[in-house]
Amino acid sequence: MKLPPGATGFNLPHGVQADLEAFTAVCHHAARAIDAAVTGVTPADVTPNFHTVDITDAQHHIAVLRHTTLPIIAFARPHTNDDVTTTFVNHTDLAAALTNLTDAQPLTAEQLQTPCHRST
Repeated sequence: MKLPPGATGFNLPHGVQADLEAFTAVCHHAARAIDAAVTGVTPADVTPNFHTVDITDAQHHIAVLRHTTLPIIAFARPHTNDDVTTTFVNHTDLAAALTNLTDAQPLTAEQLQTPCHRST
């Protein structure tokens, strides 16, 4: 998978930043669609190239990551305490609910765990 320039946080494209308030509202709607709730929001000033919205249901606690400038979303296990490791996961129901409400493309855990290499 070839990521667009800026996807890694380097050489970010100049343009409109994703609206955290609007994305949080979308996440509230998506969460309700899968019988879940938004339980936290972390703006990009904490994580420089993505916003995070935590969604919890009876079985899962998922962090939805939204790139600040590119229409890309991913799902991960939420960080706990001082752990800064990002473990990507798939959540097909939440991905479907979000794609019905936004133009952001969900990436799979497999896509996100692919080793990076320089393209020529």
